[in-house]
Amino acid sequence: MPAVVMLPPDALPQILWIGLSSSIPHAGDTLAITVVASSNVASVELRVGGYGTSMNKTDVGHFESTSQVPSLPLFMNHNLTLQIIARNSAGISIEQDTPIQVR
Repeated sequence: MPAVVMLPPDALPQILWIGLSSSIPHAGDTLAITVVASSNVASVELRVGGYGTSMNKTDVGHFESTSQVPSLPLFMNHNLTLQIIARNSAGISIEQDTPIQVR
C-alpha cells in the first residue's frame, strides 16, 4: 500500500491504490474495499450498476467499505465495473474503474 501524497486542497485529487478482498466474489460474500488517495480527497464514492455508496474515511487519504455481494439473476451479466470516484472539497473528481466478476 503506497503512502498518501500530500496535495493542496484545490489540486486534482488522486487515487493511489485500490484493494479488493476479491475480484471474483461469490454471491453472499462480504467484499472489503480499501482506497488510498491523495490528502486532498474529501470523499470516495463506489458505483456498480445503478447503485452508489460512500466509503468511510478512516484517516487522511484512507477510505474503507464493506458490502455483501448480492445474488444476481442468471440472465444478468456477471462481469461488472466498479467505479471508484474520489472528490476534493471543491467537488473536483477523478474516477478509476475496476472490473469485478460475480460468481
